[in-house]
Amino acid sequence: MKLKIIPYNKNVSERFKKEKKKILRVVRRCKVWHIGSTATPGLGGKGIVDIMLGIKNWKYPESTIKKLKKIGFKHIHSKEKGRIFLSKNKTLSLGNIHIHIVKIGSKTQKEILYFRDYLRKNKKEAERYFNFKKKWLKESCRNRKKYKKLKSKYINKVLYGKKLIKNNK
Repeated sequence: MKLKIIPYNKNVSERFKKEKKKILRVVRRCKVWHIGSTATPGLGGKGIVDIMLGIKNWKYPESTIKKLKKIGFKHIHSKEKGRIFLSKNKTLSLGNIHIHIVKIGSKTQKEILYFRDYLRKNKKEAERYFNFKKKWLKESCRNRKKYKKLKSKYINKVLYGKKLIKNNK
């Protein structure tokens, strides 16, 4: 599916809250955060609800995955270092819900929350980021991998260039 960037939708916050309740019914020992563009009021994006689920026991995430599958998270897209990514729909489409499972206190968790909080506090930077996202969409010819690479460069520049996170990673 080709990428699309859309304006912010205020209803997304309610969708997150409903999904969080469902998650907490099946996965009790976890922390749940709203992340991604839809977590920052006014910031447009792909229209996907991103949820970060923090677990303590990173050695055995399978039981968490099994529980999430019971509430519709069927598709494991990647198991990259420090993150397991699931979604409700196979296509990474508008309106989909994504879960990023991370270890509580991990570098990945900290980076995601620092960036989210930075954008929430800095409306001008959030607006700038949205404009960059539209630019990257064109530059990447709507290719998800290329787009993600451009976005990651920017995020790292913000996190480490502005010293939101110390460079010792």
